[in-house]
Amino acid sequence: MSKLLRILTVSLLFGLQACIHNDIPYPVVELQITEVEGQGFTTAIDAAQRTVTLNLDESTDIRNVRIDRIAATEGATLSCEVPATYDMRSPLYVTLSLYQNYVWMIQAQQVIDRRFQVAGQIGAAEIDAKNRIAKAYVSAQTDLEHIQVTELKLGPAEITSYTPTLEEFADTDFRSPRTVSVTCFGRSEQWWLFVEQSESKIAVGSSDLWRNTASVTAIVSEEEHASGARLQYRMKGSEAWIDMTTPAYEAGILTAWITPEWNASTNPNSLTVYTPDPSKGLFAGATYEIQLLIGDQQTQLFEYTAAAGDTIPGGDMEGELSCFSTDNSAATMWGSGNNTLKRGLCTAATFAGMQGSQCAKLTASQTLGILASGNLFTGTFRMVGTTGTVGFGQKFDYSARPRSLRLKYHAQVGKVDINKYGTLEKGEQDISTVYVAIVDWSARRDVSSGTSAPTGTWDPSAQTSLEGAGKIIAYGIMDISESTSGDTMVEGEIPLRYYDTTSAAPQSSYTLIISCATSKYGDFMDGCSTNVLYVDDFRWGY
Repeated sequence: MSKLLRILTVSLLFGLQACIHNDIPYPVVELQITEVEGQGFTTAIDAAQRTVTLNLDESTDIRNVRIDRIAATEGATLSCEVPATYDMRSPLYVTLSLYQNYVWMIQAQQVIDRRFQVAGQIGAAEIDAKNRIAKAYVSAQTDLEHIQVTELKLGPAEITSYTPTLEEFADTDFRSPRTVSVTCFGRSEQWWLFVEQSESKIAVGSSDLWRNTASVTAIVSEEEHASGARLQYRMKGSEAWIDMTTPAYEAGILTAWITPEWNASTNPNSLTVYTPDPSKGLFAGATYEIQLLIGDQQTQLFEYTAAAGDTIPGGDMEGELSCFSTDNSAATMWGSGNNTLKRGLCTAATFAGMQGSQCAKLTASQTLGILASGNLFTGTFRMVGTTGTVGFGQKFDYSARPRSLRLKYHAQVGKVDINKYGTLEKGEQDISTVYVAIVDWSARRDVSSGTSAPTGTWDPSAQTSLEGAGKIIAYGIMDISESTSGDTMVEGEIPLRYYDTTSAAPQSSYTLIISCATSKYGDFMDGCSTNVLYVDDFRWGY
């Protein structure tokens, strides 16, 4: 080989190597944490924000949280070690790596039920955990030199000790603040206890926005009590006052309760359902007026605003939600039936009147006479061959009982042009639908459909429970049987019908189901193949 040929060959090889090094593209794979397992916590995953929240049990030491397993997208490697114990007072940042790197944050939150109660107290104590201060209020006539502490809980139940003890606070001088040493997990903290006199006669004590209840206390003398003292309330802006229920009187304190009332009716399937009376009971975010009457004379007026309700994760349809992708097998909130053959059943889009920068567009289609209904739901989706299976439901922490589901939508609904297994005939008006359910289920509900009749379908308006899963607490359905007029989204509200009005606050054990479909009987391949449904801004109405 000549010298010139050798030089040309080497040059060509280097050129090829340079091309190979620079030009091979890497696939873009969105890496997600799909599950975190450990001791003493439950998890909530927000894929759009790449955040995992560990909701610690009260008895879990936040400085020593055991994480046993972190499940992620197949093939991804993690930058942290598991199993391991972490101090979760600060977030744990985890890098997921495959072809690209994605940084996720694992954070912890812990709610400890802290209480401080003294004899003759007005309303609930103010607890400042950050500065370790507990403050109770009594009437201006109370002798601060002789205060009896009746309840003291400033740490986790059963594993916390106090110095002085509750018994040693039986007769305490609170003309100046007192200190108490609170010990748990082998560590002690000093808290300051205050008891202060108040000129206000009315205060709201404990409240439960799931049960729509609250206790209210008022300072009332023996003479005033004998003259018919009573408490009334109303939502601000209303005219009618409502008497509070079951008042009790002890040691100069009148205590009464705000309680809800339910209206019973029968749904189209002959089941008894209940809706709360919006004028009675305590509802999230509402402002109330409370008055103390002695006889028929108002002696004091008090205003109170209830805490805000819950936010539905991803309900604004912003960001890179799983439902807009073709892999929803591990969706942490919103999923869709998108797959490699049908990519456009749920996509991010824009439409006039939407909230924020994008909304969800659900588009129906047909292939060889088979209808694929555009869809969006809280749950997961997996495809095996020609059969798709939706796992309905995502765990949700309800702090307040909603009266409705609100959303924005715009629908294009046509006539049925495909009917395989459904009840609507060709040429009939198709129906798009959105439904919501609050359920107490032990697992997701699988509904499968494909080229044959579906399996696992269920109707929350026709049953109060699901065999093998659990109770249906409440449901609501909005059927859309005609196209939306105009060229902008409109407001929709779906009232919730309750089967169960007595269960206690769910505390993360209940499941949220929201399902949207361009054809109500799409699982049965029955509907219009040109339907389109835009949805956005899912939120609770209280």
